[in-house]
Amino acid sequence: MPRWRCALIDIDGTLLDYSRAQATAVEEAAAAILRRHDAGVTRALLAFVNSDPVQALEACRPGAPGAGSPLVASAFPAVPDMDPGRFLSAYFRSLSEQGMTIPFAGGMLEALHEAGVVACVVSNGPGPVQRKRLMASGLMGGLDGMVLSCEIGVAKPDPGIFSAALRLVGLPATDAVMIGDSASSDMAGAEASGLDFVYFRPGGDFGAPGRRLAESTTLDDVTSLLVG
Repeated sequence: MPRWRCALIDIDGTLLDYSRAQATAVEEAAAAILRRHDAGVTRALLAFVNSDPVQALEACRPGAPGAGSPLVASAFPAVPDMDPGRFLSAYFRSLSEQGMTIPFAGGMLEALHEAGVVACVVSNGPGPVQRKRLMASGLMGGLDGMVLSCEIGVAKPDPGIFSAALRLVGLPATDAVMIGDSASSDMAGAEASGLDFVYFRPGGDFGAPGRRLAESTTLDDVTSLLVG
């Protein structure tokens, strides 16, 4: 019998390949606006979407700047014929179409279902973007629930988003485990919420401090831990 009745699972970097999705979306958005490919511009825009203001905006963190704010504008690279608002609109539109998965993501969800373990996504990000990405990935059918920061107004690592997920599945924290790749949002949030945590890092970098039950570089190994 599985140790946990519910697995709370991060999306970006855990189920879906966020790095590839970002790179593709940046390139497509830049090319659509500029009508040409420019590797230097693409690198600068990739740094922009990973900047603190844009990451806060994407996660809908409390007090996050808007796309047209001076804070976002100050992080935007000097690209002729392009402004932050226009680029971000094109970027998020393209990002919503990127459903690249982490290896064995589908197999893990299938195994959880067969073992009777509820699988619920807990993710920061805009609802339309994250839902379309999961639909494109083919993983949506393997999920029993979904809690997204921009839809409930609470972002990881705030314990409120984990509490919302537990209410959705009707289980206490003692019956759930969180799986994620981020120390600052997933691990910190799980610890603050009293959840067991499995730290998933495909690159093997587990140096960040924080409480974790286990570490894994593959979802195959995560699945073995969850359901045996």
